[in-house]
Amino acid sequence: MLTDMQGFTAATSRQTREENARMLALHDALLTPVIDAFGGRHVKSIGDAYLVLFAAPTEALLCGAAIQDRLWDHARRVGEAERIAVRIALAMGDVRLDDGDVFGEAVNLASRIEGQAGAGEIWFAEALYWAADRSRVPVEELGWRALDGLPEQVRLFRVARVAGGSVGPGEGPASAGPPYGGVGLDLVAGLALPEPQRLARAVTRRRPAAAASASPGLGLALRGGVALLVLAALGAGGWWLTRPAAERAIRLGNWEDARAAIEAETARRGADDREVLWWRGRLELARTDAGAGGSVRAAFQAWSRAVAAGSRDAAEALGREGMGEDCGRRRLAARALADSRVREALAPLEAIATAERPASEPDGALERLKRAVAGDGRCGAGDLARQGIAEIEAIHRRSVR
Repeated sequence: MLTDMQGFTAATSRQTREENARMLALHDALLTPVIDAFGGRHVKSIGDAYLVLFAAPTEALLCGAAIQDRLWDHARRVGEAERIAVRIALAMGDVRLDDGDVFGEAVNLASRIEGQAGAGEIWFAEALYWAADRSRVPVEELGWRALDGLPEQVRLFRVARVAGGSVGPGEGPASAGPPYGGVGLDLVAGLALPEPQRLARAVTRRRPAAAASASPGLGLALRGGVALLVLAALGAGGWWLTRPAAERAIRLGNWEDARAAIEAETARRGADDREVLWWRGRLELARTDAGAGGSVRAAFQAWSRAVAAGSRDAAEALGREGMGEDCGRRRLAARALADSRVREALAPLEAIATAERPASEPDGALERLKRAVAGDGRCGAGDLARQGIAEIEAIHRRSVR
C-alpha cells in the first residue's frame, strides 16, 4: 500500500519540518490500525506513501473502504487544513519481495490505475473484480480505459459509494454519512474514534517513521495515491492466511466464527493451553471494546492463566493494559499479572509499579505539575503491582527452600 496524501507535496513546501513530521504521524495513526485489522503487511514507506501487501482480495477492498470512511470521520471533526485525503488503487497479481521492496506487474498496473482515481475513491482492475466476494462489497464498472505505459486498455471498477454518503472528506451536507457506509470500518473491532485530542496524544507519543528511499521509477510511478497490491496466492502475503482462524475472525469482528474456532482449538489442545487462553482473552476484550458484550475482567483472567501457562503475548498485553489511561483496567491488569504467580509476570508488574509510584512518596515538582494539569493519575494499580511482586518473589523463595 503506497499512500500519498492529496496535496502533501504542496504542504511540505510551506510547512516546517516539525509540521511535516506531525502530518505524517497523523496519517500513520489514522491508517495503520485499519490496515493491521485487515491483515495488511506494511512493507515500507516512501515519504508519505505506504507499500502494503494483502493476501486476500476481499479484505483489501474492505480495507480500502474502511480507510476512506475513517478519513471522512476525521475530516468532519477538524478544520480543512488538518484533513487528509487519499485515493486508492488496487491491482491483483503475483509479486516478488526482495530486500524490503516489492516487484511485479501488479505494482505497475496499480500505479497506472491510481493516476485515474480521485481523492476518496477506490479503483481496481478486472482480475480483482472476479476474485473478490462482491456480495460483501458494492462495486460499479467504470469501463475500459487506456492507461499510460500499457499497450492495451484495462477494464476498471471502483467500490460504490452508498446513497446519501458524503462526496468526499468534509464535503456534502452535514447530514451526509460516511461515503462507503461503514462496509469495511464496521468490521474493525475496538478501533478508537478519530477524535482530534486523542490523535494529538498519539502523535505526540509517536516518533514519525523515517521516509524510506525508493528507486526513481517506482517513486515517480506511484506518486499521488494509494496502491493496494493483492497477492493471488500465498507467497509473500500468505502469512495472513496461515494465522490461526480465531485470530483472523477476531480482527474482522466475526465473533461467532472466532468462538467456533476457539472451541475447535480447545477440543484439540485442551482448555488450559496457553494459546487457547490467549484467544479467549482476545475475544472477550475485542467484544468489550466493540460494545458487543464481553468482559474486561474475564479477558484478563483468561490472560492471567495464559501467563501462568507460559504465554509471552498475554504477559505483554496485560503489561500494556496496566500502563493505559483507564484506571479500572490498570488495576485489573496488575491483579491478573499478580495472580499468575510466575516470574514472567515480574517485568510487566515492575513497569506498572514504576509508572505509578506509592501515594506515600512526596511529590516532586514534575509530579505536582502533572497533578495540577491532569490529576495525579494514581488509582491503585501501582500498589497492586508492588503487592504482586512481593507475593511472587515470596512464592519463589519458598520453592527454592
